[in-house]
Amino acid sequence: MTGSRIPQSVNVTSVAPVTVVSNQDLKLQGTSRVEDMLNTLPSVFASQASTLSNGADGTATIDLRGLGTNRTLTLVNGRRLLPGDPSNTSGSAADINIIPAAMIKRVEVLTGGASSTYGADAVAGVVNFIMDTDFTGVRFDGQYSFYQHDNRDKFLTPLLNARQQAGLSNYGYPTGSVADGGSFDGTMSIGAKFDDNRGHVSAYFGYRKVNPVLQSRRDYSSCVLQNAGSGKPRCGGSATSDNGNALLFNGGPSSTVYTFKPHGGFANSTSLYNFAPLNYYQRPDERYTAGVFANYEVSDHFKPYLEFMFMDDRTVAQIAPSGDFGNTLTVNCDNPLMSAAQHDVICAPINQINGFLGNFPLAAGAPYNPNPGAPALNFIDPTTGATYNKGYFQLLRRNVEGGPRQADLQHTNFRGVLGARGDLGKAWSYDAYYQYGKTNYSQIYSNEFSAVRLARALDVVTGPNGTPVCRSTLDGSDPNCVPYNVFGGAGAASPASVNYLSATGFQHGQTTEQVANVSFTGRLGEYGLKTPWAEDGIGVNIGAEYRNETLELQTDQEFQTGDLTGQGGATLPIKGGFHVYEVFGEAQIPIAHNSFIYDLTLNAGYRYSAYKTTAGKTYNTDTYKIGVDFSPIRDIKFRGSFNRAARAPNIQELFATQVVALDGSKDPCAGITIAANNYGCLAQGLLAGQKISANPSGQYNGLIGGVQTLTPEKATTKSLGVVLQPRFLPRLALSVDWFDIKIRNAIRSLGPDAVLSDCVTNATATFTPVSCSLVHRDAGGSLWLTPGGYVVDLPSNNSTQETRGIEVNGSYSQPVGNLGNLSLTFNGTYLDAYKVNNGLTQPYDCAGLYGPVCSKGGTTDAGSPMPRWRHKTRLTWQLPEGIGLSAQWRYIGPVRAETTVNNQTLQGANPLNPGLRIPSYSYFDLSATATVGTGYTFRIGVNNIFDKQPPFVTSGNAGLDGSNLCPTGPCNGNTYPAVYDALGRYIYAGFTLDF
Repeated sequence: MTGSRIPQSVNVTSVAPVTVVSNQDLKLQGTSRVEDMLNTLPSVFASQASTLSNGADGTATIDLRGLGTNRTLTLVNGRRLLPGDPSNTSGSAADINIIPAAMIKRVEVLTGGASSTYGADAVAGVVNFIMDTDFTGVRFDGQYSFYQHDNRDKFLTPLLNARQQAGLSNYGYPTGSVADGGSFDGTMSIGAKFDDNRGHVSAYFGYRKVNPVLQSRRDYSSCVLQNAGSGKPRCGGSATSDNGNALLFNGGPSSTVYTFKPHGGFANSTSLYNFAPLNYYQRPDERYTAGVFANYEVSDHFKPYLEFMFMDDRTVAQIAPSGDFGNTLTVNCDNPLMSAAQHDVICAPINQINGFLGNFPLAAGAPYNPNPGAPALNFIDPTTGATYNKGYFQLLRRNVEGGPRQADLQHTNFRGVLGARGDLGKAWSYDAYYQYGKTNYSQIYSNEFSAVRLARALDVVTGPNGTPVCRSTLDGSDPNCVPYNVFGGAGAASPASVNYLSATGFQHGQTTEQVANVSFTGRLGEYGLKTPWAEDGIGVNIGAEYRNETLELQTDQEFQTGDLTGQGGATLPIKGGFHVYEVFGEAQIPIAHNSFIYDLTLNAGYRYSAYKTTAGKTYNTDTYKIGVDFSPIRDIKFRGSFNRAARAPNIQELFATQVVALDGSKDPCAGITIAANNYGCLAQGLLAGQKISANPSGQYNGLIGGVQTLTPEKATTKSLGVVLQPRFLPRLALSVDWFDIKIRNAIRSLGPDAVLSDCVTNATATFTPVSCSLVHRDAGGSLWLTPGGYVVDLPSNNSTQETRGIEVNGSYSQPVGNLGNLSLTFNGTYLDAYKVNNGLTQPYDCAGLYGPVCSKGGTTDAGSPMPRWRHKTRLTWQLPEGIGLSAQWRYIGPVRAETTVNNQTLQGANPLNPGLRIPSYSYFDLSATATVGTGYTFRIGVNNIFDKQPPFVTSGNAGLDGSNLCPTGPCNGNTYPAVYDALGRYIYAGFTLDF
């Protein structure tokens, strides 16, 4: 049973609450992706899923209790599933794409810490996939599915119409019914016994193909939902537009934005680009799986076994085109592509470069320029020797001519287990195995721009024959350079210039895991060790384990130098690892059974772990558990457990190279004129009277990466519950369990939004919070325009996290005479608290909330809304003729925006709709099965039968602090698509053929 190494049954007899998902549940759900099924469980919070595009790493991971994927341990047949993606933000959480749904016998989900049983990572709980290793015969299992939606939105479509009426392109939307996202999943399995039933072997091969869905295929995701300065909802976009915008200085308190117009026009306004339509709502995916399970009984003392699993998965994450996202800061004033009107503004004396602050160019009129009266600098042409000036020109232009960016992500996983088990006499048995797992990872990122080549392609002069030419072509530094014409507005760039600027980035890496484990199980009752009131004796399990994990990520020069303009920063190599030696023990002590009370049993366990990293750092952990089962009568059982769990820092948390990358969603000092009493903004280095530009996309830089001085986090998990199986109501089982998980010395980052909020809220004329020192602004005061502006967001051990609530599980079945059998199952979770104290800002509670802090995602935080109540219930009617009918109700409770609460860390100065309150959502699913003969089963179903549209969530306004409720990654297409059914009805048909 999951949670113990001593054999026993599950759920109603376990000390800790266990939710069991059967193979039939998977088939009735109709999903070919295991993570989609698990995400419907109230105890599971959405993480990496197929509906993520920006921020996707191509894996499928599990997050129990919203404590992060790093704190959920995933097992296959009671043994660790290998680490997953080696990229620098993934945390290497296990990738369950390797698990074919058709081969699952059941899934056991254990709430609470289990580190004393399984080792590190089992802080929030354990998900154990029990595979069908005993199958005999030949089986074909196949399914085809797709999404269907009737585009009928009444909220966003008027906003799209308004953009079209204003003459803006790229704001179209679909109408009527659409069907897309088709998926096929097929698995063939073969199993047989041999040598007079002493051995068994089974093998499988699977293939899955999923087609993409673009956001342009749904009317409610056809534009990015933002707010105007008045707060009114609008179809927004990015300032990195198809027309192109440029930040200049013209005498105001900050830079101002000009946009390019046809025929050389230049207007003091901002154009926006609707980046939503080309983003994937569902990523395309192609997966191959294969595996073998074998066992053989040589004797009672030696029973060798083998497991091998393989997966090759390829998916593509697509987002809007790349471009110049402010990567270039100047333009030469002798550029012949500029019109006279543009030249008059860009090369006006107030905007000419007259010095540098480090490498940052200073416009004469920049308010932060220490020498505004200095003359403009003269730059020398290396070919002609002539001098020229430069104007400040931070360009924001979208590469609409080059197509969307695509991350081609591929993972190839191998997992092998070789072991043996057997009896060592009447009282003792053993189990010993060696396990090896490896993940090979590659990423090809295409349709990017090169920042180095951009600078050359914008430095254009008049050539010898009177045509525009790159200065680098004339001086020989880059003969291949092609001028990039951004001055003519959308479509002015030539195909040759786009080809020249296009860049591709490559990453490849691997993770490996080796486990050697031996354990011995003793039935001490054979020696008479039992109490007078118990029928069974004491059971024990003792053992030792060695585990070694390594990770390596290599990136090419484009990634390492940050040359790819649309990446938000450099991606650097990682290399590191650790090993751990562990000893463990567990005891099951029956005190009484069928005596003066029906049952009283104690369970206790302990594990000692000694770690050493490849950097030479060592640390030890002690984990333990104690649990009790008490049944005064057979009908009722009380159970409780106390666990001390631990999680050692993973390789990325230790060794990821620190780098500036997109990380936050707001800057409370942007979009306002800094006043003398804006003490927090002043403490960050801004000046009174200064005004800095906000990012219309709501994306800001953070310094992220690993810290080698991290130490293990420790968790205390408590649970108390009651299990009812009344004899007067046969076939009823009901369990109610209270859980409390508290993590101390939690490994997590502060979050840039929380840091900024604390600084601007708590700074005074005489007091500067520590948070202000974590904010590093570039020379222009920005946190997004250059890598020089960022908020320090490195992990530390300064936090605590706690979640508590109530888990309810129930099942009941009732024969209905010759009409068959009715069965009802129920699983619900009440979230009482989700408290975080990051050690710096005001502690907060996310229960019932969502937003850029509570739902920011990552490996140690929830990536979805956190309703107080979620449940799913299924009613099934199995008819004698082999027909089965089933209906399911999935309920997601209401949540409100974190920005509306009275908490300095969460609250926003400008909370805006839509999304301040998301109402409860109920989804209803129907399915039917039919069994023909003895081995042919067919199934058909529809999930979300009423085609309920997902809730709208605004991305706010960059100039209005606290208005963005849509963090990049978990929020996609104006909603949280891994939580709510974002694509409409899900229709499927499948079969299982046994021979």
